[in-house]
Amino acid sequence: MHPPTENGPDSRLAHLGRALCECAADVEAGSMEKAARCLLRATGLAASTGDGPLPRLVVPVADCLARRLIRPMVPGVADALIDPSDHLDRRCVRAAHRSFFELSPFPKAAVAVANRVILEAMENEKNVHVIDFAGPAAQPCQWIQLLRDFRSRPEGAPHLRLSIVHDDDEFLANVSESLTDEADELDVPLQVHCVAAQIETLDFNDLHGVLGLKSGEARAIICTLRLHRLLAAADDAASSFSAGHRFNQTASVARLQEMSSDSCPPSIGGGAACEEDDPYYRSPATPLGFVSPPLTTPPFQMPPALAGFLSAARATVSPKIVVLAEQEASHNGVSFRKRFAEALQHYAAAYDSLDAAAAAYRRPAAAERAEVERAVLGEEIRDVLLREGARRRERHDRLHQWALRMEVAGFRGVPLSYIALRQGDDVLRRCGVGGCESREHGGCLLLCWRSWPLYSVSAWRPDRDAAYGIGCDSVSTASTAGSCTWF
Repeated sequence: MHPPTENGPDSRLAHLGRALCECAADVEAGSMEKAARCLLRATGLAASTGDGPLPRLVVPVADCLARRLIRPMVPGVADALIDPSDHLDRRCVRAAHRSFFELSPFPKAAVAVANRVILEAMENEKNVHVIDFAGPAAQPCQWIQLLRDFRSRPEGAPHLRLSIVHDDDEFLANVSESLTDEADELDVPLQVHCVAAQIETLDFNDLHGVLGLKSGEARAIICTLRLHRLLAAADDAASSFSAGHRFNQTASVARLQEMSSDSCPPSIGGGAACEEDDPYYRSPATPLGFVSPPLTTPPFQMPPALAGFLSAARATVSPKIVVLAEQEASHNGVSFRKRFAEALQHYAAAYDSLDAAAAAYRRPAAAERAEVERAVLGEEIRDVLLREGARRRERHDRLHQWALRMEVAGFRGVPLSYIALRQGDDVLRRCGVGGCESREHGGCLLLCWRSWPLYSVSAWRPDRDAAYGIGCDSVSTASTAGSCTWF
């Protein structure tokens, strides 16, 4: 990319990014007067840069900064500033998530890959139970396609049970009706079991009863953009690994250092975040030409909620395969400044991709795009930048961090097949949105916008040879060395 001209739009956007990051640094340092001046300069720059995706991103970002500026001055109304009373209506949120699934190629690609992974893992199985901890953008079409995929097997469709965990009763009722009708039409034996709950509110000690597990069934788990919510913790030393969840850290810490050195996190707009840039993290083709503060690898964290879930999933559910899809970003750190810099770049790419997707559709999609930006991406930004401690639930983390957690929890990585990777790529190409890319990385899939990873999809299975489990007082790390070494 050519260097921006002094007064061109790229230069103004670069100045805008620097002003926002300076404001975030001043907020973290407690220099509220300096932060207010930076924010005023940033909003002025945003007004002069038009109505593109990046200036639109400034609206929720600047709102978060302004609320953080005001909060110390009026601490008695801190909660009201974080969670204003004019919260989004649930039906509007549901419609926005549906629009996100329809507009963005990435959730459709993740679904196609997950369905293929499950189909391959369940080859020749006669009784299959798919347990889906469904993300907010889940739609009935993804499970309908899974029914069709199973029906097309040479050995025929299995007796299929589908458990869907979602926090929207009305959505679950509609999904159950749609799936039952489709199964009848396809002549596929299907039982739908709906669990109206959030993953963080489930009783992990009774997953057998909650999910209605039965003997003699082969099980698969899908967890889409949900597992990061189990990272919510107090953001202090106690949030890493509690005394009740001890393990020998020697091999795991060495593993983390190895993975971190192989995949240094990116800096904003192309600046080096570590001494040697990893080609996996190439800067996106966006005009944010400023350099963020270095983003160090966050400490390994396995909060009790995540430890409890993974332990129960491995021991109680005992799945043949687990498919994990997560945002590929580093929003789990304590430092507001670093979290802000990472969020600004991640959502700049997300807004840019959504803008391109809306423009690629023949039907008018600007209104749908605006609702997605407001009720989906905007709400994520609010959570990442405003909430702290256990209140912050959108704790996105990078693939190498999830890989370490899964290994410590007794899971082994399953490299995605060529067909699964190709299906993800085919979905992106069929959507016709230039700039969407898929990239295989160590047996996993990265869904990228102009080389910037936005989502990851990976597959796992319980390591039957592992002689350890989370929640034990003494844990062997012998199997860690035998786990996947992709990173």
